[in-house]
Amino acid sequence: VVFVCEDDLWSVSADGGIARRLTANVGISTHPQLSPDGRHIAFAGRDEGHPEIYLMPADGGPAQRLTFLGDSSTQPLGWTANGRILFRSSFATPFWRMEQLYTVSPGPSDDGNQPQLVNVGPATTLSEGPGGSLVIGRNNRNPARWKRYRGGRTGQLWIDANGNGRFHPLHDLPGNIDTPHWLKNGRITFISDHEGIGNLYSCLPDGSDLLRHTNHNDFYARDANSDGERIVYTAGGDLYLYDPATDSSHPIPVEFHSPQTQRSRKFVSTSRYLNGYDLHPDGLAVAITSRGKPFAMSNWEGPTLQYGTPDGVRYRLLTWHNDGERLLAVGDEGGEQRFVIFAANGRSEPTT
Repeated sequence: VVFVCEDDLWSVSADGGIARRLTANVGISTHPQLSPDGRHIAFAGRDEGHPEIYLMPADGGPAQRLTFLGDSSTQPLGWTANGRILFRSSFATPFWRMEQLYTVSPGPSDDGNQPQLVNVGPATTLSEGPGGSLVIGRNNRNPARWKRYRGGRTGQLWIDANGNGRFHPLHDLPGNIDTPHWLKNGRITFISDHEGIGNLYSCLPDGSDLLRHTNHNDFYARDANSDGERIVYTAGGDLYLYDPATDSSHPIPVEFHSPQTQRSRKFVSTSRYLNGYDLHPDGLAVAITSRGKPFAMSNWEGPTLQYGTPDGVRYRLLTWHNDGERLLAVGDEGGEQRFVIFAANGRSEPTT
């Protein structure tokens, strides 16, 4: 299984174990897609600006850039049966997010390695079935981005069950639908939140026999991917594996070793994160709120004092009292907005 963490690609056995970092790129790496033979990974890389399609060995190594489209919606979707990389992009349409599907060769080809349009009309996902049959998604997005949305921008699945180029809606579910996959057992799986929470479902190619396969109640199932037999997806930041043979899913135990540099302390310019300020009644000092933290300092010398709870509470509207010895702010400690009074010298506990 290849997954994304800390903006890089990692791999781990489907049975779990120690995860191995595959990339340490300058830009963000997302949406990995393993080739059918397991030897290569196509992914979206932002090393040089917009996301583009890159290719790298599955065991790690230098990545090769395959596209030069300059479109922010470019995203790999998988591999076709003839070994090309399938992706979506709106680079050739007049509007952003009016995506079409394309393929690009992972190696030298007669088309000069130029993207080739997949002639199925506007689409965001595609999965191939037997005999040239196809299931495509239109306006599909991750259901967790707009939970329980029921308006006109919900995604739909369309199917060409006979491979003759004639598509019709697969199902008319009142919810967000994403990531369809045509499995080798003949069923089509997808994620939907029509019952309230995003979970994994499947149906037959004629839309009948709709079944629910997972029962996540707290977090949406997201980003499902398949090798044609099993399905891997995420929920609540964990990896899960669904096996149709047993009709069950379980978390993949990932042992993760990383310096976690993105969680290190961050030193930022206070002025760039300034929320507000207030001058002392006598002009002797200034009180500021930066990144939700209240401070006060004299104009020319002396220490900078921080007030309130250092972490986990956000303060705003920091204001000097008329006596110049106290400050008033609004804090959200305990989940409720309330007034908090601080002693300007910081020598006594704040009162609410």
